[in-house]
Amino acid sequence: MPKLRDQTFEKNRSKIERAALSLFTRKGFHGTSVREIAKKAGVSMGKLYIYYHTKEDIFIDLVQRMGAKMEVLRQKRLIPLLMSLDPNSLKKLAMSIGEIVSENLDYWRLMYIDVVEFRHKHFIHSFREIAGGLRTYSRALAETAKLRFPKGVDPALAVTAIYLQFFTYFLAEYLFGAKRHLGMSDDQAVEQMIRLYMNGLRAKN
Repeated sequence: MPKLRDQTFEKNRSKIERAALSLFTRKGFHGTSVREIAKKAGVSMGKLYIYYHTKEDIFIDLVQRMGAKMEVLRQKRLIPLLMSLDPNSLKKLAMSIGEIVSENLDYWRLMYIDVVEFRHKHFIHSFREIAGGLRTYSRALAETAKLRFPKGVDPALAVTAIYLQFFTYFLAEYLFGAKRHLGMSDDQAVEQMIRLYMNGLRAKN
């Protein structure tokens, strides 16, 4: 019986979270009522409050669960591709980032809702941890890679910047719907970014 109760608990909570995510990402947090969430989830208001005391508790749980999923994806699919900084590895990294962005659009929508409606209080801590960890990892990687960085440029910043630039590009393409916003295909845009990253800008003589 306890196991059955646990399964029922998780099933109902998942229904509530899915309903809330669907509504939050279409209507925003403040534009969504608890009553709407309960109705879409197919549970009573009383039952919903057994699982979550407030609407923000649902939002926080969504952020934590989806953030944990993204961290697993980052560790399994992205970090291994940062072990080498050659053009082929960087292209694989970029395309993997593109896939992760396109397959998890609700995560990014939730992030922007947090920025607009909560002044990023739920996402900012995890973002700082990710960015800090990436800089540390990138610094160690840059020291072992056979690359020469311009004088005065922090290698960790350079590696982190290209990583984040790939995310920025694909967010514009898939989340904002700005298809071919650089005037070329994804392959061409990524190759151009990598070429710029590898060779840098040089003033004309």
